[in-house]
Amino acid sequence: TDTGLYTCTATNAAGNASLSYSLHVQAPPQLLIGDGESPLTAVANDSLRIRCRAMGIPTPRIQWLKDGRPLGEQDGAVVSEDGRTLLIARVGLGHEGLYVCQGSNQAGVAQAEVQVLVQVPPNIEPSAVELDILENGTASLQCLASGLPSPDITWYKGREQLSAGPGRTLSRDGKHLEIHHAQLSDAGSYRCV
Repeated sequence: TDTGLYTCTATNAAGNASLSYSLHVQAPPQLLIGDGESPLTAVANDSLRIRCRAMGIPTPRIQWLKDGRPLGEQDGAVVSEDGRTLLIARVGLGHEGLYVCQGSNQAGVAQAEVQVLVQVPPNIEPSAVELDILENGTASLQCLASGLPSPDITWYKGREQLSAGPGRTLSRDGKHLEIHHAQLSDAGSYRCV
């Protein structure tokens, strides 16, 4: 680097004089979040750690923003002492958004950003587990599954995977299975996955 002590010396028959300069070359910040991947997917209730690598001379001071505003305690995020790591101990849907790592020093300002998406594991609400239907009646089974992204739902009778067909209706989202004109052969154990 060009940083260092530079000296100018003037000399003649009467003597010499010198003047020294101490040169400090500054470099504006350069930042990289994680491996540069975006969006970053987090799972609800898990922890999430986002790292920001900052280079520059002098060492950049780091600030984190979410959706354009500085991160605070109310955001449920903790920033390491050096500012380079953002930790969310328990991810929730409110943590979804655009995170920006902003670095500044005397030579300039730079930022890197990452979009965080939150996924929620599938959950099935409990419902009646025993149904009694009259022969030729209609059996209506529901699988109230939720999650982000919306989960795919598959129905089984025993080990056999079910689909819509004669005497059976399956809703488009897979949450409702109806068995029309129920017969003794329709009796058994049904489950949704």
